[in-house]
Amino acid sequence: MKDKKVVIKLITRTAIFGALSIILYMVPGLQFSLPFAPSFLKIHLEEIPILLAGFAFGTPTAITLLIIKSVFKLITDIPTTLGIGVLADFIYGCALILPATLVYNKHRTFTGVTIGILVGLIANLIVSCLIGLYTIFPLYGLVFGENVIVGMFQVFDNSITSLTDIKIAYEFLLPFNFIKDSLVIFVTLIIYKPTRFLIDKIDKK
Repeated sequence: MKDKKVVIKLITRTAIFGALSIILYMVPGLQFSLPFAPSFLKIHLEEIPILLAGFAFGTPTAITLLIIKSVFKLITDIPTTLGIGVLADFIYGCALILPATLVYNKHRTFTGVTIGILVGLIANLIVSCLIGLYTIFPLYGLVFGENVIVGMFQVFDNSITSLTDIKIAYEFLLPFNFIKDSLVIFVTLIIYKPTRFLIDKIDKK
């Protein structure tokens, strides 16, 4: 009986926060570009429920939600980018959420959440630059043509000559991901306490 309740709690948690993440992904206007970066680099907020769930229930729950979100996004992403965008989102999401939730769930204090978020932010910025520059953008180049993707960056800086040009990292990836991560982290911290009642209610079922 006890094991059954644990399974039901796990399913309920996953269903609620997974649904919230998918809704944030699907709502028009909640994905938007920044004026200094190519249009395919979009701010998206569906990591907020996942980070909330990671803080509340632990890292395994967060990873499960990241996988569910990625599988759902593949449905719309495969016809346009062959899943490259989903792969990037999953890797970058892991880089932010894993360190943040691991640290916080070992040290459930304000200091713990602060350190966790800082470590997650730094990890995400490093991973997004390295993976983006040397894996994701070259893959986009293979699918759409390197000249096409390079041309999108040249609109903002015509001195960029290749998809592994380091200027892409510090002119676009670093500021873009810093803004995106900061927004996700800020909203998560603002709503975490007010949503505790929902989280506690789920755990009491």
